[in-house]
Amino acid sequence: MIASLIRITGPFGRAIRPLRDLVRDRSAVAVVEFAIVMPLMLMLTMGTFEATRAVRAKMKADFAAQTFADLIAAQNAVDAATLTNFCNGAQMVMVPYPTTSLKAAIASVTNGTVDWTDTTCGSATAISNPTTIASTLSGGGGNSVIIVQTTYSYTSPVPYLMPASITLTQTAFARPRNVTTVQKN
Repeated sequence: MIASLIRITGPFGRAIRPLRDLVRDRSAVAVVEFAIVMPLMLMLTMGTFEATRAVRAKMKADFAAQTFADLIAAQNAVDAATLTNFCNGAQMVMVPYPTTSLKAAIASVTNGTVDWTDTTCGSATAISNPTTIASTLSGGGGNSVIIVQTTYSYTSPVPYLMPASITLTQTAFARPRNVTTVQKN
């Protein structure tokens, strides 16, 4: 279309002929289109990869919280060494992601009363209002609930796509299996 507009003859026509030939030439159109589209396609591919990793990290953090709660609920009593081992087990659930950023806070609640709490797994922040969280789960009658709240800081391996870390949190519940209330020694 532009080439048809450039119909100058004479000395100026000879000078403009290379421009007219360049406009008519379609052999490099695919290369130019590829150069325009490639960065967008690369960003979409990497974004999909990163979103998938973040969702998988969230799923693993959820499973780590539930695993930790189940391990505690299966015991008659726990002590510091047992809780450290269970913390290590919950962190192993996070593999292949970095395990050091998993933190877990634990509370045992019976009839609206906090029996014990622990925040040694990754130096976690204590669960705020565990009695409120457990009120709908205990059902009264001396029932106890183990509450585990995990936080995991997910950091992207490609900081260009996601420069900040995302904090993933999950709360898991379990009822003691062998005793009415799991004791902490």
